Amino acid sequence: MKLNGIAASPGIAIGRAYLISEEPYCVIKRNIGESQIKKEISRFRKAIQTVDIDFKKQKERVSTEMGKTYAKLFNAYGLILKDPLFYKDTIKVITEERVNVEYALQTVIDRITKTFSMLDDEYMRDRIRDVQDVANRVMRVLLGQEKVSLKEIHNRVALVAHALHPSDAVEIKKENVIGFVMDAGGKTSHIVIMAESLEIPAVVGLKRVTREISPGDLIIIDGNEGVVYINPETEILKEYRQRKRKQAKLRKQLIALRDKPAVTKCGEKVELNVNIEDSSEASVVRQYGASGVGLYRTEFFYLNKSDLPGEEEIYKNLKSVADKIFPAKITVRTIDIGAEKISTQLGAKHEGNPFMGLRGVRLCLAYPELFKTQLRGILRASEKKNIHIMYPMITGVKEIRSANLILEEVKGELDKRGIEYDRDIKVGIMVETPAAVMNIENLAKEVDFFSIGTNDLIQYSLAVDRTSGAVSYLYNPGSISILRMIEKIISGARESGCKVSMCGEMAGETIFTELLLGLGLRSFSMSGIAVHPVKKVIRGTSIGECEELADRVMKSGENEEIMKILKERQEKTQGKLY
Repeated sequence: MKLNGIAASPGIAIGRAYLISEEPYCVIKRNIGESQIKKEISRFRKAIQTVDIDFKKQKERVSTEMGKTYAKLFNAYGLILKDPLFYKDTIKVITEERVNVEYALQTVIDRITKTFSMLDDEYMRDRIRDVQDVANRVMRVLLGQEKVSLKEIHNRVALVAHALHPSDAVEIKKENVIGFVMDAGGKTSHIVIMAESLEIPAVVGLKRVTREISPGDLIIIDGNEGVVYINPETEILKEYRQRKRKQAKLRKQLIALRDKPAVTKCGEKVELNVNIEDSSEASVVRQYGASGVGLYRTEFFYLNKSDLPGEEEIYKNLKSVADKIFPAKITVRTIDIGAEKISTQLGAKHEGNPFMGLRGVRLCLAYPELFKTQLRGILRASEKKNIHIMYPMITGVKEIRSANLILEEVKGELDKRGIEYDRDIKVGIMVETPAAVMNIENLAKEVDFFSIGTNDLIQYSLAVDRTSGAVSYLYNPGSISILRMIEKIISGARESGCKVSMCGEMAGETIFTELLLGLGLRSFSMSGIAVHPVKKVIRGTSIGECEELADRVMKSGENEEIMKILKERQEKTQGKLY
């Protein structure tokens, strides 16, 4: 049997299934008297304290074994325990409804789950799994139940579960776990981030894998294609064993590329940057031999926090990154979240469709003090002149001018304070809306550079939520509509003398590398793990070959034919990169 899911962590694993089944807990509602309220609240606080101590111990282990970057994932768990929506609301339900703590906690979690599941943002939907993990641990302490421990695994197996969490990854022994598959999860799940670090192949979002696999079944996990085979036929098993051997050989070749330049056979130099979202990830630049940071996501400053970050926090964080990678450049994207995600701090109203609402630069212009605080931190950290600023969610010239006006005000404030900064700091925009594409020539007159955000550009242009099982098949980076938009952006930037890069997932997918080079793109930004495979493609091709491929693709005009052309080209020149 073959199941299709989401390719989460690259690689191929072949082995016997180890099924993790959580014992379900039963929550019974008990009405309590006023004299029992304090006792129930005390039980809740003690359970919170127990779980908090456990998370701190796990964080220390992860920090030692995997590094501080991954240990910071447990900060979110600590914040969830203290979050008013979780902590205070549970106490409120106990007090006002006079019910036992277990029932009160379940009531609150049901509310939070319902709210998060309505959001269009994939990242935020994945965060509800973190909330559920924390809640389950508190609940099991209250009920006196122990969680299934992965420490008991002593043989080399493939984990099969409904859901796994960072707290589970702490117990995984790399030598015993060859890969994992899950019913739930998306690409932004924290467990996926940790799987990539451990170099464990993973496929998530399979929906029914725990119902189809039995303990001991032989399974193939294809983390490159997002496919799982259950008790595969002999020929399929033979093919994947060969792929696995090739993969091991290729990985050694890719690692050897780290210190080699990203230059085509004809001598054309290409810039390969990395996308990061935390200062502790700055080492990724040198680890993968990248040119710099093409996208620094600053959303972590604002998510899962009771207070908005101050200028000093932002400044220190960005300065540490700028210093670590100097003289390499870092492009800092200003806050790119919707108002609903920090509504408690801002007092913002709930929006029916936040994906189309007050987010990105719109949020910054609506709350200028929020924007100014971030800009002050960015400018103060730009003293070495290796920081660029990038505005997200731009649709027109007015937004750029309004944002730049606030930027100039902030510069004036810093001048009065006698603070040094890069007075000629480069300013660019994310091109991720159809409106920006259609007005690209005019936008180019206002900025120093563009960065094509393919993830949102594809979703907005094709009217597709890629996290929706019903329509995700329509999410296609190889759509002729999307390719024509990319071609228009690149040509518009070139004619205007504006630098252009790409920082969406498409930039790190090797099937599109030669096509993008053929369309004129010379700067890419991607996850660190994608740098070596993309560099291998670049070093094995010439611009002439890429332009011929692009010409053939753009003349085709049919989506199915385009992907066929690209796959044939990939098989011929690249083979299987994993």
